[in-house]
Amino acid sequence: MKKVAVAAIAVAGLVLTSPVASAQVCVVAIIAKAIYASATENRELTQKEAMTCGLVVDEKERQALMAKGKKEARAAKKH
Repeated sequence: MKKVAVAAIAVAGLVLTSPVASAQVCVVAIIAKAIYASATENRELTQKEAMTCGLVVDEKERQALMAKGKKEARAAKKH
């Protein structure tokens, strides 16, 4: 998981330091956000997150994801 995060940061740093179009930066931001969401929250990006270059997360979706994670953690403890 740390390797993925380091790789995402390295790629984002390389792209952001070179003169690139904003569309390319948006693509890198979406990929970085997708890697982060997958590695830390075990989920896919929502449509809203992808449309905003991975910068916006709907608060209702965030709360639902947190509740789901807590529920799964409780179920794992029982087994």
